[in-house]
Amino acid sequence: MQNEIDLSGLKDLHALTQPSIWPLAYGWWVIMALGLILILCAVIGFIIWHNRPVVYAIRKIKKITEKEQDDLTYIKKLSQLLRRVAMAADGRAAIAPLSDSTWQDFLQNRTPFVLSESEAHLLAFAPYEQKVKRSFNRTLLMEHAIIWVKKVLSTKKYS
Repeated sequence: MQNEIDLSGLKDLHALTQPSIWPLAYGWWVIMALGLILILCAVIGFIIWHNRPVVYAIRKIKKITEKEQDDLTYIKKLSQLLRRVAMAADGRAAIAPLSDSTWQDFLQNRTPFVLSESEAHLLAFAPYEQKVKRSFNRTLLMEHAIIWVKKVLSTKKYS
């Protein structure tokens, strides 16, 4: 028989197997660790940025504007928030004694040309009244309060 080939000498050879995906090579572990570190840094950075006093105060102003229907409650909460912002920037000892006309002067003089005299008067005196005596534009007051907060807190390290 001519067609028969002797394959007895090939017993020790094995077919190659596919390379295994596990365990991973060291390079893949390094890439995964760097990816996790990058994601963790991005999340921590976002949390820190999201909770900055400027961003927090602006979110609170917008929330007060959206939530409060009553004008007097709106003015009271907005005035309280602006007082808290001023305390964060200038310290409690400088802001706590201010009331009525001194608070109005502070609101106007701390950031000139942001709050008009009528807006500052409304924010200073309305919290002590039973009802709001003059009409005002909520959207305009909200925008001016946001600008005021940005200017007051931009002088500190918060911005």
